[in-house]
Parts: sequence; structure tokens; C-alpha cells
Amino acid sequence: MGRPGMQMETWVLFVAFGCMCVGQALADLLYFVPVPAVWESGAQVRFCASLLKVDKNDKHKMTVTLLSPELNTTLLQKESNQDFHTCSTFLAPLVIKDTVQHFQVEVIGKKMYSRETRKVLIRANKPVTFIQTDKPIFLPGQTVYFRVVTMDTKLRPACRKYDIIELQDPHGNRIGQWLNLTAEGKIVQRSFALNFEAKEGSYQLSVTSGEDTIYHSFKVEKYVLPKFDVKITSKDEVSIAQEEISIKACAEYTYKQPVPGIVKIDVCRPINRYIFGFSRNEDDVPSVTAPCHKESKTADATGCAVFTIPMSTFKEIDQKALLDTLEVVVDMEEEGKQLSASRKKGVSLRVDGKCLSLFEEASSTLILNMKMEDAVDVVHRMGKREEPPA
Repeated sequence: MGRPGMQMETWVLFVAFGCMCVGQALADLLYFVPVPAVWESGAQVRFCASLLKVDKNDKHKMTVTLLSPELNTTLLQKESNQDFHTCSTFLAPLVIKDTVQHFQVEVIGKKMYSRETRKVLIRANKPVTFIQTDKPIFLPGQTVYFRVVTMDTKLRPACRKYDIIELQDPHGNRIGQWLNLTAEGKIVQRSFALNFEAKEGSYQLSVTSGEDTIYHSFKVEKYVLPKFDVKITSKDEVSIAQEEISIKACAEYTYKQPVPGIVKIDVCRPINRYIFGFSRNEDDVPSVTAPCHKESKTADATGCAVFTIPMSTFKEIDQKALLDTLEVVVDMEEEGKQLSASRKKGVSLRVDGKCLSLFEEASSTLILNMKMEDAVDVVHRMGKREEPPA
């Protein structure tokens, strides 16, 4: 194996990931026991022990012990007059907070005695507890089903005793309680029937285990599921230079049938408030109304209506006073019933300005102090040439 000093260089790799008890009892006898420097409470710990260059005429006994103020635990004891390499596993002690203990290796022979001790850190296993209800919103009179599960640091279900589980109403009144529950099959499942006159609002479940308390909330309210939905179909971006744009609005029941009724559309171009700034006196702010186009149609047999929106509506005031976007709001009123649904969508508005195209007839030679006159061609982004003023 070489000289002891050279062996220590090889063992540095183990030291980087844990700790190692290394000893040289005589000129030739060597032993080493690598072990992790940090243990998880209650987890399996594995270590290996080696005794090398043993004198066959002398039996040597190796004892590995975990030392703590409360208890000394023998982890390995082996006696031999030959070289050996053996591995062993044990469960780390259960601790409620991070604890430092001592890992000791002792080798005894007729003519020698050696002992090495290293510190190890045992980290407290701090499991995480989750509370889950079968849905986030309940109607008065419904039954709330919930489960509680605790996961260890490796996301495995862990057994844990729950001292108290409480359910409180929106006013903080305790309306449900379960005491001293232990998980059967790693998960605790319980239910609570709400009163038909239960108060609407946020209810809170709390689970207390030792010094830890975990909370989970759910709502109780009278809600109605939507019977149909509205969909808006249009381009995501349009140009202000267009004469008109087309917007299609459709309504469909949850069972995929068209909805008969009246479709109303409201398309507006919002005011750019930053142009006017902010003033404490409202009289100082010019009164500007956002340009809008409003229209209504009867849905066809497919539950749809197509609207043609003139873009001139959004050019009636100074373009700088308006945002470059269109806000589309569609309302659908079901025929013969007082049910309605709405949908909103934003459409980006591309404002086509002017830009310089190129220099025409520009001289290739410039003369100092000589007046220079050349032509500049100005075109729209859409490619339309801008004629110079007369």
C-alpha cells in the first residue's frame, strides 16, 4: 500500500465528503474508517472499516462507538489477526434539534493501543405537513373532504401524530375539532358537513403537531357555474391605415351547442392619460372622450355574429391623445332568459407614421461655404409616397 504519508493523500477525497478516522498504531499497522460528517435523524448511515498490515501472531480488536452525553452505542466490534475490510449500517439517533455527537474508533492489540475520535452532526428531521381539500370552493350544505399528509426530507410519507386539527368559520369560531390523530397508511382523511345556512367567506383548517402549526383555507359561497362561454376571433394586431377591421363573436353552451340571442360589441381606443399629465384641479385637464364603436346583432344559427368596425372612428381626434390599442368587449344575452356572459380582448394598433427613405440627387462633392440643396424622399411605412407641400 505504500508509505502512510502517501496513503493520506489518497484518503483526502473521503475527507472532503465526510470524516475519517485514520490511525497508524505501529510502524506497519494501519486502519481507517470513513463515515459521513452529517447524518439525518433516524436515517440509515453506512460506514466501512479497514485494518491493514496486521501481525498474524497478534489479535487486534477494533471497536467503533457513537458517543453522546446520554448513551454510548457500539456500532461495530471485530477481532482478527488478519487484514480485513468490512462495512456496516445503522440508524442515526432520533433528535428533535441539530446535535453534535462523537464517532470513535478504538484498536487494541497485545503491543499497541490507538484511538481516534471525530465529530459528526446529526440534523433533526424536519418533515413538512400538507393539508388538501377536495376542492377550493364549497356551497353551504356540502361536505368538505380533506386529508393531511406529512413528508420527510426525501418526500416520503412519514408517520406523525397530530395533536389537534381545527376548523374555523370566517369569524374565527371553532366549528370542528379532531384530537390526537395518528396517520393510518401515512395519510389522515376526515370530512365535515357544512350547515345549509353556513356563513359565506374564508374557512381555515389548522393542524398542530408539537410546536408546529400548519394552515389551509377554503371558501364557502353560493356560486353558479357558467352555462355558456363567449369567444372573440380577430387579428391580434391591425393598422390604423386600414379602412375597417372584422371581429367575430361566438357563444357556445358547455355541451358544445350554439347559443341563440343578442350579441353586443363595444370597441374603444383608450385615452393616453400621460399626454395631459396630472393636476389637482380637474378643470385644468381637457375633457376628451375615448372614441368607441358600439353595435348589436342577433346571433346566427351557429351562435356567431360578425361585426365590421370602421377605423375612421378611431381617427377623429389627435392620435397623440390616444393609446395604440383597441379594447374589445362582447356581451351575449341568451334569448328568452336573463342569462348573459361577456368576454374582453385587446388588439394592438399599429400607427403608420412617416420616415425618411433616401437622399436623391445628392452631390458627391461638397465645397466649403457653398450652399447645398438636394431632395429628400419621404414615404409612409406602407410604401405610399408623401408629396411635398406646394
